[in-house]
Order: sequence, then C-alpha cells, then structure tokens
Amino acid sequence: MTDNVLTRDTETLFEGSETVACNLLLVEDDALSRRNLAIFFQQSEQNVYEADTGEIAVELIDRITFDVVVSDFRLPGRLSGVDVLRHHFRLFPEKRRILVTAFGSDQVRLQAENLHAHYFEKPVSLNHLLQTLPPAT
Repeated sequence: MTDNVLTRDTETLFEGSETVACNLLLVEDDALSRRNLAIFFQQSEQNVYEADTGEIAVELIDRITFDVVVSDFRLPGRLSGVDVLRHHFRLFPEKRRILVTAFGSDQVRLQAENLHAHYFEKPVSLNHLLQTLPPAT
C-alpha cells in the first residue's frame, strides 16, 4: 500500500490564496491526472494524500481526518467514488466532498448531492475545484 499513498508539502503558487491548508485526499485511478491534480493542490498549500482505488481511500479515511475528499466517480475495484464519499460522509458529515466524473448523469449528480458533495463533470476548471476548499479563517 505504501506505493499508492503520498504526502508532500510545496510552496504556494497562488499569492493571496483565500484557502487554508487542509488535509485533502485525492482519489483518482489515472496516474497522470492524479499527479497533476496533486501538484495543483500542493501548490495551493494543501496537505495532499493520494489513492488510486476506493479501497485504499476508505482505509485512509479510517486512519486520517480529511477536511476534503476529491474523488473520481469510476475507480478500479469494488468501490466507486460515490462509495468513498459515502464512507467519508458517515464519519465526517461536516467535512467537504467533491465528486469528479467524465461519466455524468442526473443519477450520479443526485448521489453526490445526497452526500452534500460538490459535483463536477470533466473537464473541470482547477480554479473551480480550488474555490470549493474551506475558506481561510
């Protein structure tokens, strides 16, 4: 499992950012997309953890309190992105969740809304993702 989970800190790219550093779990099976998103969030001073399957994501959620979980909808294995967000919602209903998908539908949007998750269809604006993070206090 160690190969699938990374934590990195980097300096900020966004001067005057209105977000505060938070623990963010990024769940994406496509390695290049995951890496690009991780770099983007790290440059906005987020503590980024990565998972490439729903099973790894759930295991991390059980061990670490994440302020935000960003998940792709379709993942390899038994668990979908909705399953990951549902698990996070059960444990931390007050935290933020984001579902990103290239396979959007009204049904998927409704599932995300029922979990109080932001819903984005690919391609998604990185600035829109950044705006969903908790505001600076």
